[in-house]
Order: sequence, then structure tokens, then C-alpha cells
Amino acid sequence: MKLWLPALLLVAQAQIALAPPALAAWEPDPGNPLQVASARTIAEWRAADPALEPFFAEACALAVFPRVVQVGFGAGVAWGRGVLIAGDRLKGEVSQSALSLGLQAGGEAHSQVIFFRSCEAVDLFTKSGNLGFIPGRLELGGRASAAAVTRGAAAEAAFSSDVAIFSRSRGGLMAQLAAAGVRYRFTPRP
Repeated sequence: MKLWLPALLLVAQAQIALAPPALAAWEPDPGNPLQVASARTIAEWRAADPALEPFFAEACALAVFPRVVQVGFGAGVAWGRGVLIAGDRLKGEVSQSALSLGLQAGGEAHSQVIFFRSCEAVDLFTKSGNLGFIPGRLELGGRASAAAVTRGAAAEAAFSSDVAIFSRSRGGLMAQLAAAGVRYRFTPRP
């Protein structure tokens, strides 16, 4: 009877040891500007906000968008490119495009990191371009924001279906109260 507890602890330790941290030993290709910018974004985020470390430690994978550009006046658009990293390897490139409608005016740039807490969420994302919130290839959401500065902690966070999304302003002047649809695309690394 008393043997089950040590066996259970041993299994739990093995699962923790074998779980792939999202950034175990990933090194960007110095000849690839997108990978270099993504690595720089990760370093900036880790230095600026230590409270994000648990997300980096627990994530199975993460999508890093070094720069997402958004402009709007009534209707708005946003787009960005990034990389998907799992463990010590680059799984591929990701892109996002968005259309928003509502009260909005201006333009801004921000970086974004999507933390995937489970490998199942990563599989869903790579197969369907979906973050798991709703079926299909389009994610819907709402946003209220005002950006006029270039520094600051992660201003927005969303947790759902083993996914956490953080954005950090890189600059611009934008006021927004809008509903948006976002489409993600994943291109596997050859």
C-alpha cells in the first residue's frame, strides 16, 4: 500500500522532466531576419517582465510575432509574421491577418507572443490555423485599447483552451473599441 506514493512521485517527476519546455535550446538562424527578430523579442520580453517566466517555463510551444502592424479608421486591418518554436526546434513560420470594425482611429505596432500550454493546442493550431476558441480557421474577438507609448508591461492577456496571448506596444497612436476577426496561417519548416 505504501509503495504507490513513491511510484506516483516517480511518474510525476518523469513527466515533468520529459515535458518539452518551449525554448529548451532554440537558436535562431543568423541569416534569417525573422528568426533573429523573434529571438530578440523573446529576450526583450523576458528582461522587461519577469512575471512572464512561468508562461515560458510551462509552454509546450510558442508563436512569436516580433511586429504586428495595425491601422484603422472605422474599419481596420492588422498583419504580422512570426515563428512557431517547440523545444529546441523551429516548427515553422506563422502569419496573422485581421479585420476589425468599430470605433477606431490611428495606427500602432506591437509584438505578440502566443503561449501554447499543451501540445494538443499546438497540433490544433498547426493543422487548422485555429487557437481552439471556436471551430474553423477564423478567430473572433473584441478589443478596447489606447496606445500612445512605446514601453510597458504586457497590457492584455487572454486565457482559453490552453492558450495565453500577450501583446506589448512598440509604438503608435491608436484608440480602438472594435470587434475583430483574426486568421492565422502556419507554414511548416521544410
